[in-house]
Amino acid sequence: MRVSSRSSSSVGFILVLLGTGALLVLLIVLITGGFVIDAGPLHFSSHRWPTPLALAAVAWLAAVLVSGRPGVAEAMADLGEQLERRSAALAGVIAIAAVGAGIGLGTYAASGADASGYVSQARLLAAARVSSDEPLARLLPWTNVEWAFSPLGYRPGPAAGEIVPTYPPGLPLTMAAARLVGGEWAPFFVVPLLGGVAVFCTFLLGVRLHSRRAGLVAAALMATSPIFLFQLVQPMSDVPALAWWVVAMFLALSSELGAPMAAGAAAGFALLARPNLLPLVAPVALFVYGRPRALAVQAQQPARRLLAFVAGLVPAAGALGLFQWRLYGNPVASGHGAVSDFFALSSIWPNIRAYSVWLLRGETPAICLVVSSVLVILFARRLVRGPMEAGFAASATAAALLGAAVLVCYLPYGVFRDWFYLRFLLPVFPVAFVLAGALATRASAALPRPAQGLALLLAATAVASTNIVLAAREQAFNLRDFDARYVRASRYADAVLPREAVIFAVQESGSARYYARPIVRWDLLPVDLDTAVATLTAMHRRPVFLVEAWEMPDLRRRFPESRIARLDWPPRADIGTHANIHVFLFDPADRDLPPGRIQTDRFR
Repeated sequence: MRVSSRSSSSVGFILVLLGTGALLVLLIVLITGGFVIDAGPLHFSSHRWPTPLALAAVAWLAAVLVSGRPGVAEAMADLGEQLERRSAALAGVIAIAAVGAGIGLGTYAASGADASGYVSQARLLAAARVSSDEPLARLLPWTNVEWAFSPLGYRPGPAAGEIVPTYPPGLPLTMAAARLVGGEWAPFFVVPLLGGVAVFCTFLLGVRLHSRRAGLVAAALMATSPIFLFQLVQPMSDVPALAWWVVAMFLALSSELGAPMAAGAAAGFALLARPNLLPLVAPVALFVYGRPRALAVQAQQPARRLLAFVAGLVPAAGALGLFQWRLYGNPVASGHGAVSDFFALSSIWPNIRAYSVWLLRGETPAICLVVSSVLVILFARRLVRGPMEAGFAASATAAALLGAAVLVCYLPYGVFRDWFYLRFLLPVFPVAFVLAGALATRASAALPRPAQGLALLLAATAVASTNIVLAAREQAFNLRDFDARYVRASRYADAVLPREAVIFAVQESGSARYYARPIVRWDLLPVDLDTAVATLTAMHRRPVFLVEAWEMPDLRRRFPESRIARLDWPPRADIGTHANIHVFLFDPADRDLPPGRIQTDRFR
């Protein structure tokens, strides 16, 4: 019995689709060493390359036998067309995967300075408060006593005994809303969800600036960027600010009636999250005022569009000014201090070198994609049949303008050593990845039409897989274990200490105050350590120390004459992590006990 041509075509397409999927799995396994997808009832894993290789070979051979070479070519061309038609759904899957990664690998810890500052501020705002009161600070005669009672992420407020957050309210406001709806754990879902918004809007931005294929590649690059994944799992403002800026940029390019005002509102939310990124308003406003000709149906009344953008921006800007006025006494003041304390022209050249190295280290796959695409376009110029040049001009213009604005914000800023400060450049990543996607799409046009979609899929998969390897190497997926010490130490202290306890801490101060008890920053004490301990003891408080192992020499150097600062008696608890970081709980009341009387609880 002969198989009809339509049936043969359908079977051929299914076999080509199966063979393509096997090729992608093979590529992922070769680059990453294997993977596991375990989401409820869905479980899929692959760790050995011969299996997907054999499946790919069988599927492609069967496709040739069933449909012949012309039929396979037609099926491959159809695959490319389906890739474009289904691009929004595929981008949605990528965005959902990013959300899942953020939720599944999240730290869920009010850790360090940033995370504890944002999460604790969200708790304040959920209780309709903008500051915290510390009664002990009003009872002590020390100079600038509020500083000693301010954990990391906080500083003294205008009133006596008042401490206020140093971080802007954008992310905490969103977290507070989540907390009111979903309870204590809900704030930790905000960053992953906004990360998904950032990924999908990167796709939409790519569609608007260039093409669906470019947007899809950009979304894949965004979702797997090592620095994006590193920040996606932490309750910090980098990913939320990125999300609001990409939403603002997408809306700025829209011809819909209410889009300019919505773009202004999105930019306002971005400023609430990161006020120092104010220069980014300028390029977004430029795109609102005069979009690239290739994108504009009719640039009607640009002045009115710009006015609507400003109207959308003003409420958030006004709220930010009132917030800063209430907490810091000046509507343009920052909780982190004077501008001169953080910005200097001398920082520009060191930061140029640092960011260049970090980009090469963290975004090597995307850079390789751009370089290889440019080479293909240059050497196969006659064969390239890509989109109109206006799409490249729009993408390049957006990347240049936003990139310049971000560099203005951060090149004069403080100089940092660690790779993860590449996070400061995240707002420009969406348009940069759109440009990379546009170049890759155009380069693929040098191939025969049936191979274009497959080549783009293979290139995007190779880059994304290598990104995952780099993110794992940078410990992006181990941060939960790394930050677990903050929760374990503070929860332990809350469980074993009496209500009158006061915790002396620095690195653990933010989490200790959030989960456990009032804290005293020993690094900001205006009196001698022994005096501080004796004073609090006389007030019927129970001073204890929560210190990380690396802090102990700093404590001794800070108070060289103090016997307590030596911490030379057994701790009540030793909380360790996989990174060999130990947190100790010391009680000064144990210092004079006979040896063997103190039993140390150990946690690993």
